[in-house]
Amino acid sequence: MQKKILGAAMIGHAVESYDFVIYGSSATIIARHFFPEGNPTLAILSTLAVYGVAFVVRPVGAAVFGSIGDRLGRCTALSTVVLIMAISTAAIALLPGYATAGIAAPLLLLCCRLAQGISMGAEYTSAASYVMEQAPPNKRGLWISAVGSATFIGSAFAAFALLALHSASPHAYAEWTWRIAFLFGGLMALVGLYMRLGLEETSTFRKLEAHGETSANPVRESFRDWRLFLILFTIFTLLAVVVHNLLGYLPTYLTTTGGLTETTVLVAGGTALLLCTGLCILTGALTDRFGRKPLLITGVVIAVTGSVPAYVLAGGGTLLTTLAAEALLVIPAALIGMSATIMAVELVPPHIRTTSTALAYNTAYAVFGGTTPLLGALLTQHFGQLAPGIYITTLAAIALVITTTALPESRNRTTTTRRPHTVSRRRNPGPSRTSDLPRLRPRS
Repeated sequence: MQKKILGAAMIGHAVESYDFVIYGSSATIIARHFFPEGNPTLAILSTLAVYGVAFVVRPVGAAVFGSIGDRLGRCTALSTVVLIMAISTAAIALLPGYATAGIAAPLLLLCCRLAQGISMGAEYTSAASYVMEQAPPNKRGLWISAVGSATFIGSAFAAFALLALHSASPHAYAEWTWRIAFLFGGLMALVGLYMRLGLEETSTFRKLEAHGETSANPVRESFRDWRLFLILFTIFTLLAVVVHNLLGYLPTYLTTTGGLTETTVLVAGGTALLLCTGLCILTGALTDRFGRKPLLITGVVIAVTGSVPAYVLAGGGTLLTTLAAEALLVIPAALIGMSATIMAVELVPPHIRTTSTALAYNTAYAVFGGTTPLLGALLTQHFGQLAPGIYITTLAAIALVITTTALPESRNRTTTTRRPHTVSRRRNPGPSRTSDLPRLRPRS
């Protein structure tokens, strides 16, 4: 049962990250196929803008599918989002290029990316919430980190898939075999749908439903505890910028600014992402032993001190310096990503768990994650090669202050199915339990 739960939860998130790496690593090729020739820089910026637009609608997906998870069940939300993901990812493989369809080509590409963005709006946090409610209390960190590691499993798989296609025939890859990578992503999502249709609903949601305590308006209730929402938003903002510098912008930076070949970039990227997969699992196990907050603070400190050196090394032009640069981004991505997600699903009350965590996570990704590749390109163009690293350092410094002063430890928090601060939909709901509210200050 454990393998069934974790496998079904992980595969959707793996497809999500797989798609982002495929798109980010193929940005220069997509630019040539879907945008007018004559201005390569403008075509690449347009491609990265389409990458970012998909993030704009992620909060919409968070509100819609997060509410489905809180009102109709976690399994219903997980199955729906992976179905949309399968259709939209595979569709990119079949789209006509600009030479064939003209202006319709980038518009169709945009539509597919918007559908992906909506489906991904509740994918990761819904999967993490589902696993958290199924996991033994002393292994919640390890189980949730397994779901989070799917980000980097999918990303590494994408990098090596592109490497295989490129190595087989660079000319064919530039012309058409890059489409195979998107088609395979759609097929993986269909496998995920099959796996998720066989899942059982969590006992936490069943008890909420049996007691008549599911939320009638999860979105509205999510913003009532605005202070917790802002804390989580700040941490997820830093995570979004670090991860999408690594996945979305660095491959383009290394080829256009660092002067590396696509093969070197893919080898370095795949190796670094496999390293990150192991770090995610290790982080989850350590959070179960030492607590979530120490690991989170460690990751934020490394982001503060290592981001500028990462971009210094990224300009070195060798495989070794590239691996070192990516390691300085991979380590904080694993530490922050796992500990922040674990804390979020533990701190948010269960009747709004999927909606509230999805909104905080995806609003941060919409504002900061989706703009990272485009903003990175603009910062590099106008302020020099170290500007993206300085941007990460600034956000990390802000997150460090908030994390150390305002975020409570969540490892020993017990999960309850009673609604802490809202009126039950039952006729005689009984007294509310205000003791279940998340404490926003650590106990002395």
